[in-house]
Amino acid sequence: MAEDIEIAPVQASSADAASQARPCLDLVIAHLGEGDGPVRISIETEESWFVDDAESYRTFTLPRTAEGEVFLRIEDLPEGEYAIRVFHDEDGDNELNRRFYGPPKEPYGFSGKKTDRMLPKSFDYAKFHFDKPMTMTITLRG
Repeated sequence: MAEDIEIAPVQASSADAASQARPCLDLVIAHLGEGDGPVRISIETEESWFVDDAESYRTFTLPRTAEGEVFLRIEDLPEGEYAIRVFHDEDGDNELNRRFYGPPKEPYGFSGKKTDRMLPKSFDYAKFHFDKPMTMTITLRG
């Protein structure tokens, strides 16, 4: 199985760095499924991580691409600790569909440490600290 996540600092020239008020987070979501539905990305804080009534800190919906990956640049994310949840909503029903015994039917992924677990239970598993320009690749599984 491919790595779930790779994080590398983005190299920027001094002119580029001076022109940015805040650092950018560049996300690459790879290994999309077969369906034509959109890719749904949620940026979470510890307060919103898998809490039923909580709203995600930020959400994004991107159209599926023929290349099998999508790119998102977030330019206004304040410094802090976040976690990212992603899924390819293959059928476009706005839900992460599951098999009758629980695991997702649609491709999904998270920021954080690589693991063989199906879904992370804690914010600590998926969190990362954002305070400088960063590129993150999340490879979907499923």
